[in-house]
This record gives sequence, C-alpha cells and structure tokens, in this order.
Amino acid sequence: MGEHAVPDDDAPAVDLTSCDREPIHIPGRIQPHGVLLAFVEPALRPVSVSANVETFAGLPVNAVLGAPLAACMTGPSIARLEAVLAGDDPAAANPIAITLRAADGAREVDGILHRHDGLAILELEPRGEDPRPSSAFFRGIRAAIRRLQTAADLPQVCAIAAQEVRRITGFDRVKIYRFAADWTGQVIAEDRGGGIPSLYDFHFPASDIPAQSRALYTVNPVRIIPDIGYTPAPLVPDRNPLTGGPIDLSFSVLRSVSPVHVEYMVNMAVHGAMSVSIVREGRLWGLISCHHTLPRFVAYEVRQACELIAQVLTWQIAVLEEAAIVRHSVRVRAVQQRLLHGLGSRRDVNAGLVRGGDEMLSLMDAAGFALSGFDGVTTYGRTLSEPEITALVGWLSRSDSRDVFQTDCLGAAVPAIAADPARVSGVLAVPLGRASTYYMLWFRPEVAETVTWGGDPHKPVRIGPLGERLQTRASFDAWREVVRGRSRPWQPHEIVAAIDIRDLVVDVILSKAEELEGVNRQLARSNDELESFAYVASHDLKEPLRHIEAFAGLLKESLPKDPDGRLGAMVGGIETSSRRLRALINDLAEYSRVGRQARPLAAVPLDEVLADVLADLRPVLEETGASVSAVSLPVVMCDRSQIRQVLQNLISNAVKYRHPDRTPAVAVRGTVETGPTGEAERPAGAEPGRHVRITIADNGIGFDEKYREQIFEPFQRLHGPDEYEGTGIGLAICRKIVQRHGGSISATSTADTGATFTFTLPMRSLDDGDRA
Repeated sequence: MGEHAVPDDDAPAVDLTSCDREPIHIPGRIQPHGVLLAFVEPALRPVSVSANVETFAGLPVNAVLGAPLAACMTGPSIARLEAVLAGDDPAAANPIAITLRAADGAREVDGILHRHDGLAILELEPRGEDPRPSSAFFRGIRAAIRRLQTAADLPQVCAIAAQEVRRITGFDRVKIYRFAADWTGQVIAEDRGGGIPSLYDFHFPASDIPAQSRALYTVNPVRIIPDIGYTPAPLVPDRNPLTGGPIDLSFSVLRSVSPVHVEYMVNMAVHGAMSVSIVREGRLWGLISCHHTLPRFVAYEVRQACELIAQVLTWQIAVLEEAAIVRHSVRVRAVQQRLLHGLGSRRDVNAGLVRGGDEMLSLMDAAGFALSGFDGVTTYGRTLSEPEITALVGWLSRSDSRDVFQTDCLGAAVPAIAADPARVSGVLAVPLGRASTYYMLWFRPEVAETVTWGGDPHKPVRIGPLGERLQTRASFDAWREVVRGRSRPWQPHEIVAAIDIRDLVVDVILSKAEELEGVNRQLARSNDELESFAYVASHDLKEPLRHIEAFAGLLKESLPKDPDGRLGAMVGGIETSSRRLRALINDLAEYSRVGRQARPLAAVPLDEVLADVLADLRPVLEETGASVSAVSLPVVMCDRSQIRQVLQNLISNAVKYRHPDRTPAVAVRGTVETGPTGEAERPAGAEPGRHVRITIADNGIGFDEKYREQIFEPFQRLHGPDEYEGTGIGLAICRKIVQRHGGSISATSTADTGATFTFTLPMRSLDDGDRA
C-alpha cells in the first residue's frame, strides 16, 4: 500500500481504516512478468492459471488448465518439480530450473514454489540474460556482511545495509525505513544516485503502510514490482477448489499490486521497486525499500542475497540494542550499589536520594526527580511545582492502574496538570509498593524538533477518481512542522531501571537489614551475569556470525560439481554453526529478558502448566519412550509463562541426560510446606513460612555432587556441545526466574543413578497481583 493524496480543504472526511480493509492478499491477479500455476496435490494438473500464459509462452489457457504438465514443460523439469514436492519444505529448493514448451521453442525460466491454503503454487519468472551469480558475487556478499558486523551503532549499520543492497541490485535509491510504536515511519538511512531525490529523514504517516500490508510484509519478506505500468493478468479461475473462495496469494512473489500503491509509486515518479522486511521477534521493525526511475527486474538469487543482508542487519540491530541495554543495566546496578551505601541512615531516605540526585537524573536521562509521600514532596532538578506534583499523584492514586505510569506528552495524558511543556513534558511515575500515594517520579523537558513529512500528514486522503476508495497524495514535496509538548520517549529498559531503583528504596524504607544484605548479594551476582553476557555478546557471538557471513549466502544450487564432497561438507558446517548460533542467541536473549519482561503475578494452577509442558514435549517423550508421572500440583501466585519455562527446562533436561541403559522416567511432585525455604528474602505479599516445593526427579546419568552449584551458573556445562545439545544457560534461566519469584532452586544427584531438582515458591494470597 502507499500513502494517500492530500484532500482539498472542502473534501469530505474519509475513514482511514478503509485502506486497512482492502483485501490485498486475494487480488485475483498477478504481475505479468511471470506466470502462476496452482495445483491440488498429488495431481499435477493446474486448477488455476494466470491468463498471461499465452503471451508469456504462447500457450492457450485451455491448453494448460487441467492438462498434464507435459503440455507446458519438459520431462526433466517435471521430474525436478515432483522431487521438490516430495520434500517437506518445497520453498527451500527455490529457484527450480524449468524449461517451458513455448510456442516459439523451449524457454528457460525460474520456478518459485510454495504451499498455502491447501494448494501448491508454482510461479515462473524469466531467467533473464544475466548469468547465474558467480563466486565473485558471493564474495561481495561476504564482504557486505563483514561490513555490517563492524558497525558501531544503528545509523552506521543501516547506512552500510543501504549501500550494499544498492550495490548488488543497481536500484537508483535504497532507503532503510523504520516504524515507530504508532506505525508512522522514518527514513533513517539512504543510498542513492544523483538522478533521484533524497527522502532521508522524511517521516510518513501510518496510513502509508496499512495494517494488512504490514501483516504481509511480516510473513512474506521480499516484494518486487519490476514495472509499475503493468497490466494485471487475472487468474483463471480465481477459485480455490478446496475452500471455495478466491486464491490466497499472501506468499506469492507475483501477487498484483493494490491500485492505491500503484498511484503511490506513480506520484513518486518510481517505475520499479523492491522491498525487504526487517522483522525482529516476529514484529515488523522496518523495511529495506528500493526504488528505480525506470522498470527494473531483480533475479531471485539476488533477492535472496538482499534477504540475507536484511537478516544480518536484524541480528546486528539486536546485538547493538542488547549491548546498549546491558551497558545501561550495569550502570543501574552500580547506582544501586552507591545508593545503598549513600542512603546512610534509613530514617533519612529523602536526603539520601537528593545526595545521589545527579546520578538519578543521569541514569534516566531526566532533568528532574521527585519523591512524593514521605514528609510531603522532595524534588531535585527541573520538576513540576510541588502543588502540580501533589495533583498528579492524586490523579494517579484515583486511576484504576497501580502500575508504572509513563508519558512523553503530559499535556495530552493529564490535561488537568497545567504544566509548562518546555519545563516538563515527559513523566515517569513509579508507585512505592501498595501505598498508592507514595511515588518516585522522573521528569523530562520538551524536545522541540522539526519533522519533515513526505507531504502534509494532517491531510492524508481524499476520495479518488475511481469511486469510493482512497487515493494517494499527489505530491511528495517536503512538508515541515514543529512538534511541541513532547519529550524523548521512555525506553522499556529505562522503565525497568526505575522499577529496580524503586525496589531498592522500598527495601531501605522497610528497614530490613537481612533483605538489604540479600540485595547486596543479588547485585554482585547480577554484575557477574551482566559481565558474562557482555563478554559473550562481544566474543562468543562473533565466531558463529563469521561462519554465517562466510557461507550463508552460498546457495546449494550454485555449487559446482564436487567429486570429493568438500563443498558439501562446508555447507554442512554452515548449517551446524547456524543452529548453534540461533540457540545461543535465543538463550542469551531469553536470559537477559527474564527480569525486563516480568509480568504481574496471577493465580496459576500448576497442573495446567505441567499439562501444557508435556504437550509441547510429546514428540521427544514418544521418541525416547520417557514416562512422566505427577501428583496433583497446587495453585500458586506466579508468572505463568516463566514458571512454565522452568518446568519445561527441567523436564527436558531430565530426558536429554537420560541413561543409555534404561528408559527415562521422570517424577514431578508438589507440596505445600511450612518452614525455612532457603531464599534470601521474603517478597511482599508472601505468607510467612509457607511455600510450595516442586521436585523433578529422574533416573538419568546424574552428576557429581561437587558441581551442584556450578550447574546453575551461566554457560557452565558438564559435557561438551557435541555430546549434548545446548548452550549451558537453561538452568541459569531457571534460577533467575525462581529467584525473581522470591524462591530458591537446588539439585542433588548421584552420578550414574539420577538427579533431583527442587525449587520453592513462596505462598501468596491468591488475590495478590503485585510483581515479584
């Protein structure tokens, strides 16, 4: 989809969501630079064919529709297609070499195959005059990935990605487009030739790329439009015989373009385009968007190379962002340590915080700080006035939520607070425990900035000449406005940091020396873990990424004949390294997110959680013949997803480290007990002395008791990676989750006999929804 035309002042109002409802996944037409055939397996007789098959290959539609494939392609081509369809993942074999029986002789094309909605869909693209990518091309891709890896920050890595994609595709302009939280977009990097205007730093409204377009960009990452002036080729018939509805082209490469997007490109004076999605953790982060002033077709292998660059860019963005978060987390821990010593007398919390005011502001990139509720209001730096703070806290205490409050536009969020936006526009307010009138608050001033829009964002649409549909804007001339009354947004890791600071202040207020000592030990352990993470991020991840950069772009179809199997072994090495890299990155991300993505506690039946875990593990349990016995487990207040992860890690470990001479047997038991649990502190809301004890016992290989503490440390393994899969971080995640709940975890074992893992959770009232 594209953005829409600017309406006249007297134009009627238009519902922007009407563009969101356009069924672009079922257009019933394709772009005519290729041909589409759809089959219902196992028969290979097309049930639908694009009408341009006659102009593409000189074959009448009736001669192809419902006929054997021998009518339109050679025997070896059919054999290759059948072999690919016999596999589990046909798309992995793309492109498939196909020879069409065209009216004017044989024609070599690329076949692109996928399955969707019960159909096998084969799209045929021209192979073109350019030769297949050479070894020099792949060396260039490796060099591009090396450049991406050397980038020190986000602007640099995005600029490199734009340069490299333009180099290998030849487009006139390549831009990196990033989505904001509200789905507006900004061009944050660009590489272009002299004959096309710059869009660098332009902002575009969310209506430019509506919701259903973003959904397709997320699941189908590469989109190409070689010639915007094409005449669509209809599907004959546009009917899926299995569903009775139109054929879903969500994963098609030839899918026809929305008329709105056609207007969008025409208005931009662009005749050829391609986009590659940047997807982080299942969410569309941005696009690599390519434009050309003339029609331009890019071969499938080159598009694959661009997709690889987008994937490496995504990994590098994640590494850079995680590194920044880790650095900030280390600063948080250091500030906590200094505050712990600097608060001095626990009776003088306000004065102690003021003494550390500069660090409190620096840590949160704030201009002011306030503590409300202890002997009135204490402020430091540039804040709201005391009456305004009192009014804001009163408004917060009357709101339904007792959670953290954050806004970058106080005037819009709380109009009753008549603050000067130049002094205070952003507020982060963290409640201190259950006393809702006690708050810690940080303040940020307005950041007035001039935003360059690709056309006036306040007049985004008007009724188009083709009837009741939206039309794109007619001009992309820069339109500037000054954004006032907004601060820099609060980042998730900053909010987590504020909660961490709050937790420390609460500990001091409660005057529990034993809890403070526990925090001290936890801070020291957190510092060690963060240092380990930083080390792995800077060292251990580099080597697997080098494997990917060196070999991931190599396509099996492009390998020369290899009598001695050496190149095949290289490909196998790439796959092995990639699997280990994915596991390591995923485990590292999961470990670092345990605290930052904590959810409110809720009443959870552990029986249901165990059932979900066993359902997930059913394939491995059936494969190994493992049995899992369990007694009725209690209902506890916990974070369901995190406790599920603990149970899944422990049970899967029990099966993984099974004894070769006996069938795995795992016993899960749960009891409610009274007495010491071994945890260093009792969280708010916990019932004194009462806890749930969960044990997972197995009959596996066990371990030496001297390693009972070591196994819970990050990256500590008792076996080599070739002997047992894994990164050595699963038990560390379990410990971090259990400790976050205020519990403890331990293990006992006799080597060659089995192991028993035990974790405890404090009992809380089932109506207590506070965080751990």
